Amino acid sequence: WYQRRVHGESSQDQHREMKALVLLVVTALVIDQSQGLFFGTPRSQCSSDSGCPTFRRSRCLGGFLSCIFGNSESYIVSGRCLNRSNFFCDVGNLFGGGRRPRNCRYRQCAQCLANEDCTGF
Repeated sequence: WYQRRVHGESSQDQHREMKALVLLVVTALVIDQSQGLFFGTPRSQCSSDSGCPTFRRSRCLGGFLSCIFGNSESYIVSGRCLNRSNFFCDVGNLFGGGRRPRNCRYRQCAQCLANEDCTGF
């Protein structure tokens, strides 16, 4: 009985923590998108891939053991300039009623292209 009760409480705590994390992520996404509704569409960060930071990667030369002992090479991957649109701005244009629609499009540099690029998040 004691073990079930302790286990049940920790399971409930984990469930509460998960709900709080999901709520936090959803709130952050809504706030990010709703900024276009109140503050306008963000300014573009780039106009082409060359305007974005590059990513440094490395690859093994040889087998697994050779990588462990430093037999690898570094190489650079060019950045990407992505087309973005603000959802709430688009909705505002949809219900704008005949007025000239606002430009809801902007361009943003990719923060990472592959999992290995996404360190530090």
